[in-house]
Amino acid sequence: MSDVGSVAIGAWIARIAFAILVVQAFIEGKPRTGVVAVGLGLIGWFVVPRLNPSLVTSYLAVLDIGLVFAVLGRDVRLN
Repeated sequence: MSDVGSVAIGAWIARIAFAILVVQAFIEGKPRTGVVAVGLGLIGWFVVPRLNPSLVTSYLAVLDIGLVFAVLGRDVRLN
């Protein structure tokens, strides 16, 4: 990610959120969710770029949404 812009910033946010949610899954005692997320994350970082590099950020963002529901069990309120 050499360019700087809204897409690059969104990619960094998706990666950071993914790492935080995986750690949160292990902290809350949901190791199976964490292991599955790590496996899907590795697919996102190594397999998806070979198919279509522009889909990596979208893939991680969708994975983040699924992790929020799996780990927290609800949507996040932004009040």
